[in-house]
Amino acid sequence: MAETVEDTISTGAYWDPDTWQLARAAYVADLDNDPNGPDAFIGWLHRAIEQHAARGVRGRARLRAEHSPAGDGRRGFNRHHPLRASTRAALEQAIVEDRRTGGVVLSRSGFLREAVVVAVDASRRRADGELTMVAGRLPNHPVRS
Repeated sequence: MAETVEDTISTGAYWDPDTWQLARAAYVADLDNDPNGPDAFIGWLHRAIEQHAARGVRGRARLRAEHSPAGDGRRGFNRHHPLRASTRAALEQAIVEDRRTGGVVLSRSGFLREAVVVAVDASRRRADGELTMVAGRLPNHPVRS
């Protein structure tokens, strides 16, 4: 049976520099510390979003209290990511649920940031507390441990 390729939706996101660098470091750490981890950064990002959406309103609220924004005021930047249509739908449904049920109003970028910060913490635990910042571009097809 042939595998179906799901459509993607280009999704813009605002990244603060610190979160961007931590996400990249967490993805690379997971290449060595998470045998089930995605082998591409976009896959890592999909997993972070999908897991965060699946936590539900209460789960996200609990984690939100633990992971408050700590931006240093430096100017960020926009990136577009090709999200699977199902991932984008889960992200948007979670945003609506949080607004309706939890009274939390987030943009797509805000939700993505929350998801990434929680995923970074999980990666840091898998790496025994150590994440190494990555200079330059990430490889398209990295070698796993």
